[in-house]
Amino acid sequence: MPYYRRNLYVLSVTVLLASLSWQQIIPFLPKFLKEIGGEGRHFELWVGVIFASQSLAAIVMQPFWGKLGDNFGRKTMIIRAGLCLAGVYYGMSLCQAPWQLVICRFLNGALTGFIPGSFALIATNTPEQEAPRYVAILESTSNVGLIVGPAFGAFLARLAGYRSSMALSGTAVLLSTLVVWLLVKEPNKPAPVEKTSLIQDFGIALRSPVLSSLMFAMMLTWMFASSINPFLVVHLENLRGWSPWYLPAVTYSLPGIAFVLTAYRWSRLGERWGYHRNILIGLIGGSIGAIVLFGSKNIWMFAVVYFLTGVCLATMSPAIGAITCTKVPEDFRGRAYGIQQSAGTFGALAATLIASRIAAVYGYGAIFMFIGLLFLTGALVFRTMVKLWPAD
Repeated sequence: MPYYRRNLYVLSVTVLLASLSWQQIIPFLPKFLKEIGGEGRHFELWVGVIFASQSLAAIVMQPFWGKLGDNFGRKTMIIRAGLCLAGVYYGMSLCQAPWQLVICRFLNGALTGFIPGSFALIATNTPEQEAPRYVAILESTSNVGLIVGPAFGAFLARLAGYRSSMALSGTAVLLSTLVVWLLVKEPNKPAPVEKTSLIQDFGIALRSPVLSSLMFAMMLTWMFASSINPFLVVHLENLRGWSPWYLPAVTYSLPGIAFVLTAYRWSRLGERWGYHRNILIGLIGGSIGAIVLFGSKNIWMFAVVYFLTGVCLATMSPAIGAITCTKVPEDFRGRAYGIQQSAGTFGALAATLIASRIAAVYGYGAIFMFIGLLFLTGALVFRTMVKLWPAD
């Protein structure tokens, strides 16, 4: 078996475990916050700070780790990130106050990068004709964690509490890191053509019509999830209609289910008509879906629309990864992934702060209208940016 195919199999499993560990915790952080003293009139503010702190740290550090990956190898960065992430999860399980949870979330953003490092390794150690498909497959396995994680987290929290869920997540990531160390190979370690600073790397990306438009698309992608996810479970509990206790967790997973079912098919379509069109479909479909979600007052209707919106959003991340694989020089790809992650986390930071304010003033439902208008504007801007791309 070629080493790059074995890498795909191994990293698919480890990325799945890392994503599962992340997603079984994140939806229930607001409820854990209430357990450790965050409940009260400042609850929405604490939620915003806890989610924004991770993004704030990642804005600077993700490009830094991507740059180190271009110089010292992506496998090394995956192992480093896995050890740090396991430590963060164990630390979260011991938190006794909201400010301690904020510190752990900040360290989460500053020190980790397991999944982005895995994408960078696949993109640079797979034959170019296969790389976009392999990245799409890795995206799909990552989103399986999004599907299973919330439901598994709800079951585990109900059985043993949130702290046990966090400790189990740390153990899963630690085992994943060990598997990467033992089984993944990285024979291709390109060195940058020239030594550049992080500021220069950002300058290169912003001057590139392709990279700047991908940064913009990644920022919007992360803004959708980051504005909605912190308040989704609470919002669902306020909607009309009977529902079993596990339905909010299942609903939280629906975009991931849509992604797994459709992302690879979207990727194949992108090969034929251009990946940039996939991104436009995601932005327009996400806009329409979010506006309809704003008007959904029944939890079952909300779940159906949320799934269909996820089908549209499934176009975006694989398309961004495929364009990076095919249009970005190999010696800059690690940095490109890091810069894209930084753009995404900047969007996540802004979206979390804006959404927490909107939720406090207008209610949770108004967040969906904000996202709908944002994505509609984003589609128009992205279409204009694509026109500046150099001809193939």
